[in-house]
Amino acid sequence: MGPDQHSLAPRRLRCGSSHRRAGLTLVEVMVAAAMICLTCTTLMFAFSQLNQMAMVSRIYTGAASVGQAQIDLIITDSPFQPQNNLIPTELQPGTATAKVTVYQDPISNFTISGIMTTTVAAVSTGYTSGSTTDTLYLYQATVTVTYSYRNRNYSVSFSTLRTADV
Repeated sequence: MGPDQHSLAPRRLRCGSSHRRAGLTLVEVMVAAAMICLTCTTLMFAFSQLNQMAMVSRIYTGAASVGQAQIDLIITDSPFQPQNNLIPTELQPGTATAKVTVYQDPISNFTISGIMTTTVAAVSTGYTSGSTTDTLYLYQATVTVTYSYRNRNYSVSFSTLRTADV
């Protein structure tokens, strides 16, 4: 038995219904391309928003660190004895402003500057213990760091109380 001559011959393509669905139509390719483009666009937008929120958070952390450093200086600066007129510069009643660096990018040196406002008020009060009246030397300090990023203003504020060392 030899091979059938018709089995080795190339098959003729027929215009039957099963052969029309063998490839992709232009509409299917366009819909797939549109879905891929939409997905990529959505992902790029989401990553851009996440990057912006991360930057805002990083800058806020820098501003909070600057303000907290000033509060730490106010709390620890000594000698603080208002009854003996020994008051450090940071605890002088009044308002002081200073330009500070809130954030500096380590790679591009992009810098965000801000204004640190320190307000100190003497809120001393008298109290009576038995027959003795004494003065409680109490100072209130408020530190506010304001800065601007992408035409939007931000502010971080801290407050503390300090009493005399002795």
